[in-house]
Amino acid sequence: MMKTPLPEFKVSVVIVSDYEASSVKSWKVEERMLKAFAAQTFNEPFEVLLVDNEQYQANVPDHLYDIVPNLRIVFSNEIQSARLKDYGVELASGELVAVLEADAPPCQKWLKTLVEILLRLNPDVAVATGRTSYGTENTYKRVLNLLDRSFDDLGKPSTTPHISNNGAVYRRSVLEEFSYPDAATPFLSSRLRNKLIREAGHKFYFHPDAITFHEIGGWGFIVDVRRNMGYSDMNTFAKKIGYSAIPGLMKRRLKKELSYCKRLGEQYLNWWDWPLFAAMVPVIPLLEVSGMLDAIQKKKTITKTAYR
Repeated sequence: MMKTPLPEFKVSVVIVSDYEASSVKSWKVEERMLKAFAAQTFNEPFEVLLVDNEQYQANVPDHLYDIVPNLRIVFSNEIQSARLKDYGVELASGELVAVLEADAPPCQKWLKTLVEILLRLNPDVAVATGRTSYGTENTYKRVLNLLDRSFDDLGKPSTTPHISNNGAVYRRSVLEEFSYPDAATPFLSSRLRNKLIREAGHKFYFHPDAITFHEIGGWGFIVDVRRNMGYSDMNTFAKKIGYSAIPGLMKRRLKKELSYCKRLGEQYLNWWDWPLFAAMVPVIPLLEVSGMLDAIQKKKTITKTAYR
C-alpha cells in the first residue's frame, strides 16, 4: 500500500527545546508555543514540526494536535538541541523554515514580519531574525533584556552580524548547506554556524517588531547562561585558548555590555532601572570565567548546565 505524500508548504516552523527536561515531560512549554503559532497573523498555511528526543514519545498529550493546524510531532534519538533542529529541517517541506526554541514563543506578527522580509528583500538576505525579550514587567527583566538579549538589536530594522538562536526564519537552501557544527553547548554551535554562513557571503536582517518572549529564571539561570557564554567566548575569541586569555575576554565582555547600554539603554530601561544595571555590569564577566575554565580544560560537556 502506497503512503499518501505529505502536503508541501511555503513556510515550515521547527520547534525544539534547548534545555534538558526531566524524565517526565509536562509539555506546558510546548503547549504555550503552539498557542502562539495558532495566533499568528500570517495568512498562509504553514506546517509546524515539534521535535524532541524519543524518550518522550509515549506521553504526548492528544490535545496538542488540536491547537494549531498542520502539526507534526516527531522524535529522534538525538539529545543535543542542535542535532534535533537539523533533524526537523530535514523533515520540513517549506522553502522558508522558521527555527525556534520552545521556551521563546513569538508575538502575533512574528512570522508575517520575518517571512515578508525574506520575500521582499534581496535574495542574499539569508536569515531574518528579531528581538528576544524576557518581558518588561519589572526592573529585573528590563535589565536582563539589555545585558543578555540586545547583542543583535541595532534599535531599528537593519542588516545585522548576528542571528538569535531563539528564533529566526531561514531560506531552506542555507539550512541545508550549513548544519550545526558539533559543540559542547548550543551557544557555541550557533556561533560557529552563523560565522560560516556570514563568511559564505550571506546577509542577516533584524527587525525589532518580531519579538520572541523568552522564559527567565533567577540567579541560577543567569549563572548558567553566562557559563555557556564564557565557554563560547574562549573557543571563538581567544587568540590562544589558555588561562592568559581570561583577562582579555573579561575586558571584551565588559566593553560589549557597555556598548549595548550606549546603543539601547534609553530604549530598554527606565531611569529607576539604572542602579541594578550598574551593579550587574561588573559582575557579568566574572560569571563567565567558569565556562572559560571548562574550555581551557577541553571539557566536552559544560559543568552543571541545563542546556543541551
